[in-house]
Amino acid sequence: MLRVNYGLTELRLCKHGIMDFGASQLAEALCDNNSLQFLDLGCNKISEDGAKALAGLIRQNTPLKKLSLTSNRIGDNGIVAISEAVATNNCNLTTLMVNNNGITEKGLCALAAALRLNITLSNVYIWGNELRNTACDAFERLMDGNKPRILPHNTDIEPYKVDGVTYLSEAGHYLFSH
Repeated sequence: MLRVNYGLTELRLCKHGIMDFGASQLAEALCDNNSLQFLDLGCNKISEDGAKALAGLIRQNTPLKKLSLTSNRIGDNGIVAISEAVATNNCNLTTLMVNNNGITEKGLCALAAALRLNITLSNVYIWGNELRNTACDAFERLMDGNKPRILPHNTDIEPYKVDGVTYLSEAGHYLFSH
């Protein structure tokens, strides 16, 4: 049904226990969909395998503009797969929400590197992951300078320094409301 549906633009499936198998099935069904622009899979116990399947969907450069994987458990391997897809193949995705996913410096730095390569992805939400020094520095560089890659109103983090060390705090604004 999702393959041939040309009217569906938003699909919100929060808290449905989709897990990896469901995410894989959904990603496969959406590869040929030409209308879906917002997919919300928050709080579905999706781990790295489901994230890798969704990375395959992102690689297809579908019309998907917003992807929310908030409060799952995709971890480093899941976000690395998504980051690779975003860096190399996608020019439609503008918003990625991966807050509260157990992502560490390794995954967050991969995402930051992908953001330097992909100019379309402009809204990124990462709060609630392990924001250690290297990741904090990487995201500060994306938000710093005359032409910042990520604008302050397009993310849920805000960099600040204490004794020359960069930290990230939670910003109090979000792109959309549920």
